[in-house]
Amino acid sequence: MAKKYYNTKIVGIGGEAEKFSRLAKMIVIFDDSMVLPELREFSVLHSGNKLTDVIKAGDILKIADSEFKILKVGNDVNNNIKSLGHIVIKFNDDKDDLLEGSIHVEDKPIPKIRIGDEIAILEASSSALSGKTAIVVGEDKTLCAAVTSILNDNGAKIVSGEDADIFVKVK
Repeated sequence: MAKKYYNTKIVGIGGEAEKFSRLAKMIVIFDDSMVLPELREFSVLHSGNKLTDVIKAGDILKIADSEFKILKVGNDVNNNIKSLGHIVIKFNDDKDDLLEGSIHVEDKPIPKIRIGDEIAILEASSSALSGKTAIVVGEDKTLCAAVTSILNDNGAKIVSGEDADIFVKVK
């Protein structure tokens, strides 16, 4: 299991935060006690900001039950999260558009954020299958999900269709 080295709990959501995240494909998070009044409406507010390692590319950002591979980390991210509880999370693959205080994660739909959700960062457990693609098929959906999760945790990209390096049939 991957080591969790950052976690915090969402305690508030600015009135314009959902619209902002949808239009800009980013989420701005701030510690509730540190956010400037003019940024509160566009921010996701959190409390219990705990960082025990360095945020780095390849690790996993988790928001509630959604996971995103971290692609790029700005130079000020680790300092900003420690001092202000602040990160800009950009949900796109444009690594060239990096702000010093932002992290880029893979371009997947931004999850619906709710008060009480956890935001966490987990150390990538292994890259043994990095660059490999996998297909997992079978009737037992729970077992397929478990195998898929293990392959994904070890760096494999899960695909559908017939073009894969790894084919797993679960019985």
